[in-house]
Amino acid sequence: MVKLSGILGYSMGGFLCLRGFASYKMLCGISEPSPQVQRDLIESHKEELARFLEDGEYRFFPEIVLSLSLTDGTHDLDLVQQFHDILHSGGTWNRRLGKYEFHISQNTTKNQAGRYSPASGIDRINLAHITFDESECKLTRIDGNHRLSAADGVEGDFLTPYCLILFRYPKENDQYSRAIFHNINAKQRPLKLEENLRVILDSPETFSDDKLKTDNSFGWKYYLARKVFQKLDLRNYPFIYSLIRGVECTYLLEEFGELLHCGRLEEAEESAELFLAELPDIESALREAQLRSVPENIAVAGAVSYYKLTDPQKYVQFIYWIKKNCIAEAPNIHMGDLICIFDKFYESMPKKVFLSMQFSDDMRDTAQTVKDVCDIIRRDNGISIDVIKVDEHTDGYSGDIYQRIVEGIKGSALVIADLTNGNRNVHHEIGYAQGFGKNILLLYRTRDGVDAKKEIGSNISMYDQIRYRDQTELRKKLLVKLQQFFDIL
Repeated sequence: MVKLSGILGYSMGGFLCLRGFASYKMLCGISEPSPQVQRDLIESHKEELARFLEDGEYRFFPEIVLSLSLTDGTHDLDLVQQFHDILHSGGTWNRRLGKYEFHISQNTTKNQAGRYSPASGIDRINLAHITFDESECKLTRIDGNHRLSAADGVEGDFLTPYCLILFRYPKENDQYSRAIFHNINAKQRPLKLEENLRVILDSPETFSDDKLKTDNSFGWKYYLARKVFQKLDLRNYPFIYSLIRGVECTYLLEEFGELLHCGRLEEAEESAELFLAELPDIESALREAQLRSVPENIAVAGAVSYYKLTDPQKYVQFIYWIKKNCIAEAPNIHMGDLICIFDKFYESMPKKVFLSMQFSDDMRDTAQTVKDVCDIIRRDNGISIDVIKVDEHTDGYSGDIYQRIVEGIKGSALVIADLTNGNRNVHHEIGYAQGFGKNILLLYRTRDGVDAKKEIGSNISMYDQIRYRDQTELRKKLLVKLQQFFDIL
């Protein structure tokens, strides 16, 4: 048997609630999630809560909201009405109601003027004890499911505030639980993290560096964010500042969280300096992206920074993706969620290669070799690589070839340009690829008596190149290059 004790009353004149304190682990054991309203558990959040609760130094959260149905909806409905009538009239109740045993007594207090005012009901407190068999009755969780779900990972126990709403029957429980859950999670305005975060990062006398590094409530990302924040002068980085103005600490905290998680940075003192050294590249990346400035859009700024530091190839595709889909215009996105969404999109998107070459009969074999190599990768590795060649478009219409070239280069992960014969159009398309920050692979077929330097300009000779004498040699070398570029083992 389980007994819950607390103050029983009609909250704000509406729902009948029992409010009190109970064992954290007991509340977990006697309740279960409501399938109608509860979200799926986020395992990482559950583990983080367990660490927070186990640490104990800053352990606090608002009350858990639970519910029960006094009847099954077919029996004892008159008795439930009698129960409510007695409570409204100021009476007491000491008997069973459905599967629950109630013992209610009253305590009258003085108001601020020192006088009793029983007529108002405000000065009258109902002290209640509810006893029931937890093997037959399970309370329903309306709010606090994640907090209770962490109980298995916490060794100790502690008193936890709760609010138990007493509904008349299951249908009422289901209907109003949904509405209460919605009001709790949708209509409240969430507090901003920035103000509270600044208090922590700007208070080394209260939260020491060692405290930030070792306390389960914080961690290395807090410490590194503090170190960078202390040295950062955003006047030197106007593009970064345009997107994180007013939320600098939040940006740094989330950025370090992602970089530490993926292994790009380590939990080490030098990571702060390494990040500061990368800021000019991040600034350049945002300038190249030419994003519209959106106040407090730390998700976009953070994700751009993240990909610039971790994966240049994915960074280029990410810029194209957010501009094409106007992601920069949506400020209410969390940085981690944005990275997760794009990573999944990137994994599922077909890899695209733009093939730039002279349109002539003697180049057809080279074009076919590129396609054959992509077919080999599709066959052996299950990875599709689309080859974009604008003179072979299959979209059913003959639109502006210039527009197809621009869109093809922008949407590609790699531009393969064959400079055999030194075609001017190919040089022009390489210029577009340079402007869009694309990865470029140059092909060149060597021929006796032909000087390669006259067909490959010095301003592009620094790009990765494959020089080949025949298609067999090209096929072998290109397969290796594409496997390396697309990280195919």
